Amino acid sequence: MRPHISYIAFLTDQPEREANFYSTYFGLKEIGRSAAGDVSMTDGFYNLTFLKRRSELGEQNDEIGIHHFGLAIDDIREFEGKLEEFVPSADIKAEPGDVHHGEYRFVDPNGLTVSLSTKHFNTAGQPYGKPAVHHLGMKVADGQGLLELYGNLIGLKETPSSVKARERGSTARFAGDGTTAWAIFKLGNSEQNEGAVNRDGLNHFGFVVPDLEAMIAKLPPEARTSKRPADRPFAEWRTFDPDGNGMDISQQLGYEVDPDVWIKA
Repeated sequence: MRPHISYIAFLTDQPEREANFYSTYFGLKEIGRSAAGDVSMTDGFYNLTFLKRRSELGEQNDEIGIHHFGLAIDDIREFEGKLEEFVPSADIKAEPGDVHHGEYRFVDPNGLTVSLSTKHFNTAGQPYGKPAVHHLGMKVADGQGLLELYGNLIGLKETPSSVKARERGSTARFAGDGTTAWAIFKLGNSEQNEGAVNRDGLNHFGFVVPDLEAMIAKLPPEARTSKRPADRPFAEWRTFDPDGNGMDISQQLGYEVDPDVWIKA
């Protein structure tokens, strides 16, 4: 199996409210909850876990919002060997390995926390259909370095969309791991209709939806759904969940998840 993103963890004070939003509007299904209030949802492929914010988690950064992502891998020893080669300072630590967590985690050179799972984060590993998550956006200090690092670690590939953007002088990088389009932006950059999601580190994620018009019509007014800038290569609209986490939603544009491989509705 080619390693790929299949997990996003959020910190929230109201996990059930977040879970209800994604169940109601995006059709995600619950796969587990903890006594502490954590709730994990899935589209069949991704595990979206809403962790109840609390000191017991031991997170250095406990801001509400998208917190970290996770890679599905086959062999932790093989991955550990690559980390020793390309990020010798990385320290792999154990995680619980339950439905809400990976089995291991490390912090990459850009300060992004990454969970690792050899169990595909307790999902089926196959989307139920659409809506389905196929995009993750981040803001880091060294986008080119991040692209090269994950190219070495998991075979992340820069896409033609990225090459075209660079030719226009953009600092953005776009890449794919086979199932998810990575959008890598410069630290501190802001763009149109980011709203409360204008944050460094993990910034937003995105769904492919089967009927964009129907999705826009049913989303609540407080989701602040609006069109994306015309020069963006992915997604037609952006919306926000109750905690202000930004989501791109797309039907026709879709996401380039590998060079010249697009997932659309």
